[in-house]
Amino acid sequence: MKQLATLIVCMGFILILASCGSRNQSKTNAQANLAESEVKLNDILQKKVGSWIKEGSECYGLIVMTDKDGKVHAIKELKAVALIIQSDKIKMKALEDVSLAPKAGCKKLGIAKGETWWETEGDLFQTREEAIEFKKTVKIDKKSPAGAKFTID
Repeated sequence: MKQLATLIVCMGFILILASCGSRNQSKTNAQANLAESEVKLNDILQKKVGSWIKEGSECYGLIVMTDKDGKVHAIKELKAVALIIQSDKIKMKALEDVSLAPKAGCKKLGIAKGETWWETEGDLFQTREEAIEFKKTVKIDKKSPAGAKFTID
């Protein structure tokens, strides 16, 4: 009789543990699916990017070199992948190395493959051609070379 009571208590305990584990896992799966489906881009990103972007989708962004006044000196397209999408920003990862102005001893004038950043402006495109077309619309301020020749009369 004691063995039967012990067996029933043990079986009940095992069933309780098993049901708690599966219930918690189903809650986390439901929460993950809910969080994934609820992410909606804000108006600025929605207008620029559109509805095509999903987590894991490959796209093209732009790397821009500006001075302290905000003038654009160089711009280049970059293949990337969207890692995380939030309402006001998109976590991106570079899929290629891009250098804007290679100089000896200076490595930070571009981006290396594997680097990540948060895209907040939304200059992302589905194809390289779209990125190149947009790049043509950006005004680039070319600096005049130092020591330009001129004459005084």
